[in-house]
Amino acid sequence: MRKGVGLQVMDSAHYLEWQIVLEETFFNLDWAGQPVILYVDDDEAVAIQNEWGLETSLIEAVRQVVRLNSAKPYWVVEELIRAHGRQDAAPPVLPLLACAVIAATRMANDGVRRATNYHYHFSTMLAGQAGILTSAHYEVLVGMWEALAEWQLSWGTSRGLCTIPMRGYLPVNQSRIGYALSQAVLRDSDRQLLPRLFETLRQRGNGAWPQPGSVVASAALLWDQYDRFSRDFRLAVEDEATRPVVERLLDQFASTWDGSPALDRNGVPTADLTVRFENRELTWLVRVPRQDADRYDLPDGVRLHRIANTEYYEVRGLPAPDGGSLRTDICLVGETLALRRPPSPLVLLTENEALDCLSSVDRIAPNSDYMILAAPEAARDVEAVLNRAAAPGRAKAAGRLAWVPAGWTLHHGVRFDDAMTLRQAIRGVRGHLLAAAPAPRFRSTLEGGLRLAPELGRHLYLVGGEPELVVADRRPSDGARETEVEILLDRARLVLAPADDGWVAPVPLHDRGLPTGRHVVTVEDAELMFDTAEGAPDVVEPANVVGFPAANGYPMVVAAGKPVLRGAVLTEVQGSTARQADGSPDIALCRRGAQETRFVSADGRVWQIGEPAVPAWWSRLGPSSSVPTWFEVTVPVGGGWILQLREDVWRAEPVQPAEPEVPAPSGKRIWVQTVLGAADGSKDPRWQSYVRLAEALDGETTK
Repeated sequence: MRKGVGLQVMDSAHYLEWQIVLEETFFNLDWAGQPVILYVDDDEAVAIQNEWGLETSLIEAVRQVVRLNSAKPYWVVEELIRAHGRQDAAPPVLPLLACAVIAATRMANDGVRRATNYHYHFSTMLAGQAGILTSAHYEVLVGMWEALAEWQLSWGTSRGLCTIPMRGYLPVNQSRIGYALSQAVLRDSDRQLLPRLFETLRQRGNGAWPQPGSVVASAALLWDQYDRFSRDFRLAVEDEATRPVVERLLDQFASTWDGSPALDRNGVPTADLTVRFENRELTWLVRVPRQDADRYDLPDGVRLHRIANTEYYEVRGLPAPDGGSLRTDICLVGETLALRRPPSPLVLLTENEALDCLSSVDRIAPNSDYMILAAPEAARDVEAVLNRAAAPGRAKAAGRLAWVPAGWTLHHGVRFDDAMTLRQAIRGVRGHLLAAAPAPRFRSTLEGGLRLAPELGRHLYLVGGEPELVVADRRPSDGARETEVEILLDRARLVLAPADDGWVAPVPLHDRGLPTGRHVVTVEDAELMFDTAEGAPDVVEPANVVGFPAANGYPMVVAAGKPVLRGAVLTEVQGSTARQADGSPDIALCRRGAQETRFVSADGRVWQIGEPAVPAWWSRLGPSSSVPTWFEVTVPVGGGWILQLREDVWRAEPVQPAEPEVPAPSGKRIWVQTVLGAADGSKDPRWQSYVRLAEALDGETTK
């Protein structure tokens, strides 16, 4: 453990409380499909603190993790990021970045948008005086903004649409502070004015919508309600340096506006309605991350039913996708979940590993295989992009297929190997394909390559199988000559010239003749490291096994093959009884949330099993997960079957079942009724032997 890391854990408690609160406030599932802005000023920070009953203010919580006497004052936050293991939760950067936005709002109130003025406010806020936290320390926050953007984009639209700009889109004099400035532009009162401006523009254009952000910004300056916008917003619109950032924000809000008079979050988590293709049939599919319910009821008789133990739900009560519904906005808001799908003339189908089928996605990702359905109005654009950017091997379906919507075209075997060419092709046709362009790449990364042993190191590659360097996206040049990109590979200098629109082609590293060992790639202030080796060491089977017996709790050596750890019974052991050799009972797992749970033993007894309450400490581990939870049950002597009633259907799970015996007269009737009531709970021959015995006993009773 690094020196001082133990103290950091204690000092960061209030910081992590704010992390949870800010994620719930700005990035929860209620904002699905809508642009999200991390707008926090002094008043908003106080309002959030009061709403959540937090003891420590946001600024004070961040001060507790800032080390003013260190050359790296934000190293505690960096340690929290390294220790961050839950990929479903946002990286623990939100409190620090929220303070960065507060500094931007204070600077905007001064009316002076200079970097020196920003760092003055940032330093006085967190260090108590100017000149302590300077621009030299600020580069690490750029990486935090980019990490937050990548996390949000990884959720698609479930956590809202990302409004954090790419580095190349920021003005040169705001390349570091521009991230915070972009989030300090539009407060909630400004959001609520936008639908009125949008409606005015739509009426003026005879229904033409959406309009580009540049048109919306120009119209705002002439609008008779312009003065109702906040001073922050008006200053940003009128400032030439920040105008491009404002236009991009307005472009996102305009493209997602559905005509509603207000831009509000839904109030309940929102899930995306997608398309599933299986067995030559299109159906609807829903992914509900971090939800535990097996079923959701929505308006108009629509029901969602969980598919096995996945995050996916089948949709019942909604007509199958067709040419009309695919191009119609679908929005269903229930008591606990909202369902939405924006209209689109495109369906991008790719492999869904969890369900072993094809399902639709919003964006194209290079090096993945697709089947593309295009409506008549998008067919020409799709054809142009495929001709320019798709890899060889694709095919266009000939003739009319029964499952393809009338008038739509189908392309299968589609693959894009080069993200740069794909983006160029999409920019050339614009139109409906713009929304399907690959997600922005905020940071340079290493991709591909032949990994040796991922369990030893995520960045360990075979010599000659080194990865490619994929450079972060850059702003299109708009006719101006792009600056060259300088790369250092183990101190050897490489210079790349971007294409006319700013995109940089991936850089192969396998042909550089690199020796074994550690290699360092430096590009635009980012440092990437990877290792190469001739091979991974062979694993040798040990003569003895070291384990920790449950009874004694100290290490000892036992003969290979002898069990040394005990716990819940996850799989059946042939010929095992319900008790271990030392007399300790076996434990089985029962899934929570059943309407009823019973245990039927082989010797003719029945137990009603009560589900224990969820421990109080469970909620402190973080937001709920979509993974089902279980509780333990002691297996009675002789083994048997666990019966659970879910959605009015019984399911039977074996727990070391023995051959069934005729029950004692006192318990025969209950045992027979219980087994026959769950007769269809399993096709397992062993369970059917229980059913046959129950049927025979039931026949004797009725004679």
